[in-house]
Parts: sequence; structure tokens; C-alpha cells
Amino acid sequence: MTDPQVSPIRVAAIGMDQRQRNALVMLFGNHCRNRYILVEEDSSEICIIDLDLFGGERLWQEFRQRHPDRPLILASLKPRQVENGHTLFVKKPIPVIQLMSAIDQLSQILNNRAAEQKIEAAQNAETTPSEPQHPRHSVSPVTQKVASLMTEAQEKVFIGTSPDIDPDNQAQLAKIYYDPQHYLQGHVQQALNQATRYNKNVTIEGPWPAIDMIIAKQQVMVDAGEKHLRPFCTVPDATREVELQFHEQHKSATGRREYSIYAFIWQLALWASRGRLPSGTNLTQPIYLRRWPNFSRLVVTPHALAIAALWTRQPRSLIDTAKSLGIPQRYVFAFYSAANAVQLAGETRRAVDTLLEPPAIKQAENRGLFSKLLSRLRG
Repeated sequence: MTDPQVSPIRVAAIGMDQRQRNALVMLFGNHCRNRYILVEEDSSEICIIDLDLFGGERLWQEFRQRHPDRPLILASLKPRQVENGHTLFVKKPIPVIQLMSAIDQLSQILNNRAAEQKIEAAQNAETTPSEPQHPRHSVSPVTQKVASLMTEAQEKVFIGTSPDIDPDNQAQLAKIYYDPQHYLQGHVQQALNQATRYNKNVTIEGPWPAIDMIIAKQQVMVDAGEKHLRPFCTVPDATREVELQFHEQHKSATGRREYSIYAFIWQLALWASRGRLPSGTNLTQPIYLRRWPNFSRLVVTPHALAIAALWTRQPRSLIDTAKSLGIPQRYVFAFYSAANAVQLAGETRRAVDTLLEPPAIKQAENRGLFSKLLSRLRG
């Protein structure tokens, strides 16, 4: 069910006729559980333009003149290159999961903009009149990654480039696992467990920049940026000399990078795994998602929203997830490793979860659902 406390995302269909609009209304209400609502352009948050309509290219240009920064989804039968972070392209006929993923990704950009404006307003309010005013160009690393859709270079850092594997090939299987306990990720998770148990702040000391956990605030502060921290997160057994210092107080946050504990461990897991899985993960066991991730605070990997949407509907195995969505396995593995690290995802253990095999996603039916709805309306 849709959370009644969460307002639906307002979507406008630019230039579409009433039948197309009715198809979207049916899609949003029936299949998407009213997570989205169709509105007019003036009150919309996100817009959709079908480039194959008569004058579609002109509609696109005129829309951008009216709304240079409004999130936009372009749909067409022909692939199209899009060069900015607030416009996404989807190929027709539009798969429902891909449309949901595109809307959700653009919605996160809106959430990040609002958060940045609040932060900037608060900082401006704290600035005394005698201080010179400077434009603020920097945003938090995590927010920046979400707002600008992941580049190819970022994909290599967080996802790696590993090819798909054959689950029956033991040599290939051996290459897709990593042991979090041999990485900084594991040390931070252990420190969090102990700090929570004793209800004390903790400093994780080692060869890396100092890492402080503030338990009451569920916050992490680091003495350096990601460029200096990441090398300690990607090499196994480079962090054996670890010491935990428990204390009541903590150092000032001035000049330090701040994260939520949740977002910090998520990012460490992506760095460590790079498209691999925690040791012992069963490739054929259905995976559950405990709740929807707060993507506005996380590094959002490619296809993360589509994977989350699929697991929310029905637990599925990692291999089946990649096949169903038609994406490389490494994207599924990376998302699972991060979600598992923050206890959002895991292998099903209940008898009911393994009693029945999840229904197969019929590619033709799913891919053409939007077209079928439209055909039905046309009579």
C-alpha cells in the first residue's frame, strides 16, 4: 500500500492526447499503487515528452526554454543521447519498472535540491552582516553523486567492470565474493555494534584518517575527504592494526566530512565490493528488502531503484533479478552488498518465502504494458 503520509509525485504528460493521458492515469493508479499522479504542467514536478509525437522535438525545445532545470523524461522508439543530469531517456514501449525507476531517480534530484536550499538558507542565516558573502558551490559528496547521475568513471569506482558469471562454473564463482571482515567496512560495522551496545561514541584508529562515530546522532565524522579514505576501503587486509577508543565527548565537526552512519557504511560496502557479494551469499536464494532505502542520502548505483522496486513486490534471487531486469549481474550484486551491509536486504528464511516460486516476469507483457493500456483505451 502507498503510505498516506507520503504525497504522490506529480507528473505531467507534455503534448500527449487524452487517450495517452488516460493510459498513464490507469498505469499510475493500478500498477504503481498511486505513487505518482498525473497533473498539468504548471503544477508538475516531473514531465514526460513523447518525442515520436508530431512536433515532439519542438515540444522538447520549448519545454526547456520554459523550464531549464525541471526534471524531464524523454520517450522514443529511437535511442537518444541526453547530456544533462536532470533529463532521462526511456525507450518505447516503456517497461513499467524502467518508467518507475526514471521517475524515482528524478524525484531524488528534487529532494536533494530542496535539502541543499535548506542548508544554504541556514548557513546564510548564521552569517553575520560584516562577513563577505560568497556563492556556495560545494555540496555534500553523497548528495552530489545522487543529483548527477553516475558517470562511467564513478561506475568503475563503485561497481567495477566484472562480466556476468555462470553460477555452475566454480572458477567464476570464486571471483564474485569478498569478505567484508577483511576490509574497513567490516571494522566500521564491528565498531558500530560495540558502540551501540555500550551507548558510547567511538573513534576507529588505524592508518586511515580518523573516523568518529557519534551514536546519539547516528553520525560519522571523518578527518579527510573521500579521495584519501577510499584507498583504505578497497584493499583487503590493509587495515589489520585497528584500535577502538570509546569516549563520551567527540571532536568538533569543523573541517570534517559528515555522514549518517547508514550512508557511510553503504558507501564503504560499495567501495569494498565493487560489484561482488559478501562471502557465503546464496545466488539462488530469494532476497527480501526490509524497507525502501532512503535514496536521497545514499550513493545511488545504476538500476538501484528498479532492483528495489522488484524486491519490494516479491523476493527474488540475485541471478533471477539480473535476468528479469535485463541488466549485468554486477549492478545487482553491488546494490545487494550495500543494502545487506546496512541490514536492509538479506536472504529469505521464512518458510512462506520459499513455498512458491516467484512468478516469472513475462518480458513481452511487461515491456508492452503501457502500449496494451493505450490499445484498450483506443478500443
